[in-house]
Amino acid sequence: MKKAPETDFSTTQLPHTRWELLIDVALHQTGSLISASLLLSLFALPLLCDYLIFSAFVGTAYANASPMSSIFALCFYGALIAIPCIGILFVGYAGAYEVGQRLSFLDGVLSSVSFFYGLKKNWRSALGIGFIVGMSFAFALVGSLYLLFFYQASPIVMGIGIGLLLFQFLLVGSLSHYFLAQEGLYQNSFGATLKNAFLFTLMKMPCSFGLFILSPGIVIFLFAFSNITAYVGMGLFLFFSSFGVLIWSIYAHKVFDSYINAEHYPGLVNKGLYPKEDESCPKSH
Repeated sequence: MKKAPETDFSTTQLPHTRWELLIDVALHQTGSLISASLLLSLFALPLLCDYLIFSAFVGTAYANASPMSSIFALCFYGALIAIPCIGILFVGYAGAYEVGQRLSFLDGVLSSVSFFYGLKKNWRSALGIGFIVGMSFAFALVGSLYLLFFYQASPIVMGIGIGLLLFQFLLVGSLSHYFLAQEGLYQNSFGATLKNAFLFTLMKMPCSFGLFILSPGIVIFLFAFSNITAYVGMGLFLFFSSFGVLIWSIYAHKVFDSYINAEHYPGLVNKGLYPKEDESCPKSH
């Protein structure tokens, strides 16, 4: 009889660091991640429609040499409509973070089942944080466009103002991912979870902002740069948005280990990782 191929892994091949864990999951659970990305993209459709419609309106206004006040009004209404659309998108993020959590803990996962379980469990809180992010985005967009009207008169002051608007969006956007990562682990109130997310963002600000610029910052930039690059951004989000969720999940769990789990939930410390000296860990992967 032909010998079956060896499928077990030795303990030296299992992930011992967060970086190794990220690579391991990305390589061996690619299908699950892409499936979660496709499901998440369904919740991005309202925001995508808002972008396509108002970008067409703005393009037409530019082509017809409409006054800047008319273009500003279009951007203002587009930003207002984006607020509930971003809320809907974050409902989808509730499902994606459930998948990301299970994968980062090396638990068994069926993407669709885990995704909709996360929706059922955390959609209300995800919708709430989504509205907060939506208002922050609208404030940054509309405020920056308004300040651009006065940029030539006072470039330094207006530049500082635009920088502060972008900073608050980076802050709120970053804390939203800590918020979503907590929701799948702890049974805290909305306010307590939001407070913790804010503190984590401040304590880990360089890494938090760097991760946000990586995901979803690159996609946001592609949409803002031009209509052509926006289609590239759509493709990235369609197939790879859950990879960003996985990165955020793994990093957030590292932060939680230091500030929450070590004292209150020791069973969660380094979950998904295998100590190098532990030879009793399971061999199947």
